Amino acid sequence: MLSHLTRLSIAGFILLGLVACSGIGGTDEVVVIDGATVPARMQLATASVGGSYYPVGNAIAQVLTDGLPGVVVAAEVSSGSSQNIRMLDANQVDLGLANAAITFPAIRGTEGFDRPFPVQAVISLQSSVMTVVTAEGSGISTLRDLVGKRVAVGPAGAGWDYFMRPVLEAHGVSYEDFQQIYEGQANAMELLADGAVDAVVAGGSVPQPSITSATATQDLIYLEFDAAALDSTNIEYPFIRKVTIAAGTYEGLNGDYQTFDSGSAQLLVRSDADPDYVYLIAKTIYEHRDQIGEMHPAGREITPERAAMDIGIPYHAGSLQYFNEIGIREPSTGE
Repeated sequence: MLSHLTRLSIAGFILLGLVACSGIGGTDEVVVIDGATVPARMQLATASVGGSYYPVGNAIAQVLTDGLPGVVVAAEVSSGSSQNIRMLDANQVDLGLANAAITFPAIRGTEGFDRPFPVQAVISLQSSVMTVVTAEGSGISTLRDLVGKRVAVGPAGAGWDYFMRPVLEAHGVSYEDFQQIYEGQANAMELLADGAVDAVVAGGSVPQPSITSATATQDLIYLEFDAAALDSTNIEYPFIRKVTIAAGTYEGLNGDYQTFDSGSAQLLVRSDADPDYVYLIAKTIYEHRDQIGEMHPAGREITPERAAMDIGIPYHAGSLQYFNEIGIREPSTGE
């Protein structure tokens, strides 16, 4: 078991203790591990059920719980990146998953953020690949056909418009050209089946559970993105990159599908988090990335090339210390 192996590997340097403090999430207990003070109960904000953030967040929570004796990490459903950043800022959670495309304006106080939010990356995780689907027979075959339609664009507060807006505009479609329906991916697919929406924007690692589940009962059409439009968007938004989903990845996907990575998922903490504590979080996740990959395919993207990659989001000092020790930090990454 992971917990047994982990405890054997760190038993020689763990000091365990409970100390009274004012903790996040209502707990007043902490655990002291190798001199680092870690909350005994931690909340990790993910996203809605049906996307990849929730299962990946659960996998990370399990690895941290097994790998940090005396610590219990719970993954929580949320509306996604934007809400997670705001909850971190308000000290309502300890850790949060967020798309780099949303963290980018958040730390700068632009787009929908009225001020810079003090969050930093612990580690970079999986890519966040966008897929737009509609039901066969809907009469929709291109992105331009979304004009005047009802489109599920993720849960309210998730901030998907930050990266979908410029991509759609590059295809000649304004975000205001269609009716935005704010709904989590699993429910959105049910609405598509019922005819309550005309198309669904789904995002996450491939394969996306909501799409895989939907293909069991629905015949889907996949709306492709134009490579040239994505290239032009990348000039201003460097975290937007072309991605090809291979034919056969989903039922009914009979040819390679051109889409885009909207920005890597990252695990975030508050900027003022204790570096020793963040070091342990980064170390535990990275050293047990294979176990995360066994629990969800997205975990396989936690690689030496991706974990500390430079995508415009500063890494926390605790993470940088660990990345420097193992020699994977990109020279231009972080501060």
